[in-house]
Amino acid sequence: MVASHSELATGERVVSNSESRQYVTGMLDRFLAWCSLRTFYVLPVIFFISLLFHFDLTPLEETHWDAPIYVALSKRAAETNLLANYHQHAHDIQLGPGDEHWHFTRIGHILLLGEVTRLFGSTENALVAMQWLYRTFMALSVTLCVVLGLRIVNLFRSIKPDTIWWIGYLFAAITYVVSDGYRGLQGHLLSEPPAFLILILFALVLLRAVERRSLVIGASAGCLLFLLFFIRIDAVLPGVVFLIVLLAALAILRKFDAVSSVVMAGLVSLVLYSIYAWWFTPLVNPQTLVNFSAEAKEMFLASPAQNIFAIGIAGGLLWVGALSAVRMWRDPVIGLSIVWFGLALLPMVIDSLNGRLIQARMAFFIVPPLLVLAGEGWSWILRGAVTQRKLRPLAVALSLVVIMALVPYSLIIQESRSLAINYLPPEMSKYLFSLSSKNTATGSLAPRYEDTRLGLLVRPIYERWTLEYSKAQQIGNYLYIPERPAYLLWSRAKFAGQHSLQNYIGLFRYFGKQYPENADIVMTKLPNRTDTEPCTTRVPNDVEPIVFCTTFLFSDLETVRKKRIPVYVLGIDEYPMPDMPSHLELKVLLSAPPFVLYEIAE
Repeated sequence: MVASHSELATGERVVSNSESRQYVTGMLDRFLAWCSLRTFYVLPVIFFISLLFHFDLTPLEETHWDAPIYVALSKRAAETNLLANYHQHAHDIQLGPGDEHWHFTRIGHILLLGEVTRLFGSTENALVAMQWLYRTFMALSVTLCVVLGLRIVNLFRSIKPDTIWWIGYLFAAITYVVSDGYRGLQGHLLSEPPAFLILILFALVLLRAVERRSLVIGASAGCLLFLLFFIRIDAVLPGVVFLIVLLAALAILRKFDAVSSVVMAGLVSLVLYSIYAWWFTPLVNPQTLVNFSAEAKEMFLASPAQNIFAIGIAGGLLWVGALSAVRMWRDPVIGLSIVWFGLALLPMVIDSLNGRLIQARMAFFIVPPLLVLAGEGWSWILRGAVTQRKLRPLAVALSLVVIMALVPYSLIIQESRSLAINYLPPEMSKYLFSLSSKNTATGSLAPRYEDTRLGLLVRPIYERWTLEYSKAQQIGNYLYIPERPAYLLWSRAKFAGQHSLQNYIGLFRYFGKQYPENADIVMTKLPNRTDTEPCTTRVPNDVEPIVFCTTFLFSDLETVRKKRIPVYVLGIDEYPMPDMPSHLELKVLLSAPPFVLYEIAE
């Protein structure tokens, strides 16, 4: 029987399709085999992508308003015996969130920046070095998150990670690196980057202690947990949560021989904290910290919707992969990560529901468990696409990534706000979108929805100030070189951008003269504080030759002139000038746009 032309054509198509499928499969297998020989290179690739992706950022660009404050404090840490002074004045320091106690809650971070300033001097080079140091911290943190996932898998699974697993985690790490939440931490001089790194190191060392059943390694983990407390006090909570969750997981899996290593870590950290709290009492006593936290939370208020959005920004594009992994919650790796994530986030969720302002940077600690979940989620998606040809989950996940990366967040916020106002009861819309504060200065914190930056999860403008430190350096050099006492008057009016102006003034001092080595300045106010007291209540001295002030009694002007102390006035574009008598003339001393430095003429 002779086959027809149509039958032959059909057969040829079947063979052709079969051969094509085999060819594609063979190519894919060869690619995976090629990759498997190079899993060692995945971590360096992640590190360098994380280090260099946001290469366009300069020091103090798109940064938080706290960053220049830390820079100003680093000068004190570099040039004076700051830690000894805190011990000496521990009982005299005001314990409120707006006082010197706030600085002390980040003392490890300040001392770290101080070492950079000590090495490079209070110069532009120091700021660049600080930025690259903190870039490196963030790049290491993301890389070690992948290692953390590997350690958890090795501990709780019998099957070792394969090539698809590595590719999934690589993709998860990249999705975080390209997110604006990562951009907001990378290279910025906040306490979060070093705290992020120490948190990951603590988790890794604790897992190593469990693997080796080692009390010594467990004690090392306890030291890292205390170091986390030393750098940023509130960052210790996610570390403690991880310790508790790991302890519970070991108990559930009946690995009781490893429990002692975890307990050792907790005991060592507790002993170190007790010594620290005793030495600096009452600065780090439990009740002091509780009161401090409660007062700080009441300073800024925000709608729950805004806060939840901030938490979403912190996770960035990791949410896509993480949500894909939730369906496998019975897996011990995923289950541990979900519990760790949920318990660590719970206090912040409670604060959000109570209307207390949450900033995206504050939720950095959700990234380690979220990245593990995202890595597992993307591994599952890719495994289904490769082994079972399930392309729909991959297509959906990639589509979500593209949408979240390219849709302007301002558009979403504007539309959701309009819908709430037009269609929801007033009480509900006010609950979702209102922003109020007990502190009138926080009006500048209101989100500005006109921002058209791409990306659904983008930090609001108030979390990404840009400070032109080179202009601040010009002003600082003029004020302090040659050294001469003076009063610098600036406006204390409440207006949008107030924080920016204050921080510029702190930078003037950073680039100014060196503090005397034996200066006791813990109780000395930073120059960027508004004050209702007249300038002349303070006198220029060796510690602070320039008195920065916002209130000047012009009836004292003649007295000041007799002492040959000049009075300068700081002007800046779009900012009001200080209140002054109309008959006084101003002479331009220095113009460094947007700044103009005046002197009150004779």
